[in-house]
Amino acid sequence: MRKIAAVSLLVILLVATFAAPVFAWNRGSHHGGFRGHGVIVVGPGCCWGPPWWYYDPPPYYVYAPPPVVQEPPVYVERPALPESYWYYCPSTKAYYPSVPSCSEAWIKVPPRPEQ
Repeated sequence: MRKIAAVSLLVILLVATFAAPVFAWNRGSHHGGFRGHGVIVVGPGCCWGPPWWYYDPPPYYVYAPPPVVQEPPVYVERPALPESYWYYCPSTKAYYPSVPSCSEAWIKVPPRPEQ
């Protein structure tokens, strides 16, 4: 009877030693597994963590660059300059207002810069 009790205790200790790290690792994991509380681990701490082939990459976040807001160009419309012309009288060979009247039709001439 003692032999059966000792072997049973040894089997329970071995199962708890190797199963508890797996249950403890999966607690709260998104892969499911044991989610209970009060896990008792008995045995050496040689086997903690996931198996060597298990890889759970950390979550990554992609942040978009901030938007670039460009103000629209501002167009300033310049006021139209009044069109000014000089009026030339061919018979007197002079311009208005130097000559107040002309016997023939006035000739409209664009202004020239004075020299």
